[in-house]
Parts: sequence; structure tokens; C-alpha cells
Amino acid sequence: MSHCCPERWLRIPVTSASYYATVTLDQVRNIFRSDTDEPMPLIEDRHRILNETGKILLEKFGGSFLNCVRKSEKSAQKLMHLVVDNFPSYRDEAQFEGKRVSFYKRAQILVADTWSVLEGKGDGCFEDISSITMFADYRLPQILVHLGALKYSEDLLQKLLKGEMLLNGDKLEVEIRGCSIWCVELIRDCLLELLGKRGEKPVGEINSVLLDYHLWDYARDHRADMKGIPFHRTRCVYY
Repeated sequence: MSHCCPERWLRIPVTSASYYATVTLDQVRNIFRSDTDEPMPLIEDRHRILNETGKILLEKFGGSFLNCVRKSEKSAQKLMHLVVDNFPSYRDEAQFEGKRVSFYKRAQILVADTWSVLEGKGDGCFEDISSITMFADYRLPQILVHLGALKYSEDLLQKLLKGEMLLNGDKLEVEIRGCSIWCVELIRDCLLELLGKRGEKPVGEINSVLLDYHLWDYARDHRADMKGIPFHRTRCVYY
């Protein structure tokens, strides 16, 4: 990405719903232009979602996501469903063996980041924050495999090593994301059980949100150690 001066960004009201409700595709291309000849992937979809999200915020929530947060009545689950029900781009769903599977990665991370930014206080005091799972994308499965908490079949491993693209909603992609969620839930349960056996009480929250944050940071800091472990490649708007 370009190294833009702060003054330039101050002139672009990117946090204003009224701005991104009407921003043009050319403007989005300019804002997110690259230092190379490689354009940002899915730029048309990103532009469409910006317009769509801005218009919905203006029409239903007075142009502010905080109004959406306040309608949740301090429930992480209610806020997640408010987002999914009102903003189509967050409906991260797939069909798996005849059943609908809902990941809602971006909706959950939006709820979690709201909780984190507001430090779990005031409008961000979600009493059910522990009901939010990890955010199923491509990086967390990689670190879970690296740590030995998750294991790929040899066939799947070879596909990923070759860099084969998995379509969003493909059986393998759904399995990777679903197993990653369950894996982190089991890690959380094991941590709580271990503390219980020691007769210790958690200092603060132990939930899948914080485990996701920790694992993501660990993956970033130990990227060099994971060169032989591929991440799955899926191009979509839900990650």
C-alpha cells in the first residue's frame, strides 16, 4: 500500500457513513491504491459493500454504528444478529451436508472489537461475550496446525502446499473453519478445567475472543517458524 501522509488521510472522511454511502469506485481505487501494479483484490465488491453499509447505517441507525450497539442491550449475541440481519455482507453462511452452517466471522470480530475498544464497559459491557467464538479465517487454522492442536489429512495438506484455491463454501473450506472454531472452544475449556484442578480462579476473562487475539499475534510473531505449514487460500468478502 502507499505510504500516505497523515494530512491526506485527514481530508478523506473514511469513518463517515454519509461519505462511504456515496463514495465512487474510482475514489475507492484511489484511496486503496498500491505501490505496485497489483490492484487490491475484490475492489468492486469492497466498493459495493461500502456503499451498502453506509446507506443502511444512515437509513436504520442514524448514520452511527454506536446506535446499533445500543440497540443490542449489552448482549454480544443480540448485536451479532443485529449486524447479520441488517447488513447482507456479514451473512457468512454455507451449506454443509444438507445443513446451513453460519460462521459470521466479520460480525463476531466486529462485536469483539467493540467489546475490546470499550474495555467491556458502558455500551460495550456484553455479559455474554464468552458466547462469541474465534473468528474463522485462514491464519488461525495455520497456527493451530503448527501448535499440534489441529491436524490436516495428507490429501488436504498436499492441496494446500500446492496453493490450490478453495472456493468459499467448499466442503474442505467449511471443514477447516468449523474444526478451527471447535478446536479453540476445546482449548478454552481445557484452560478453565486446568485452573479448576489447581484451585485457581481466572484473572479476568478466558474466552475464545481473547484466545483468538493471542493466537493471531503469536502467528504474526512466529511466521518464520511456520514456513512448512500452508494456510488455505479462499478469495471472498467474509474473511
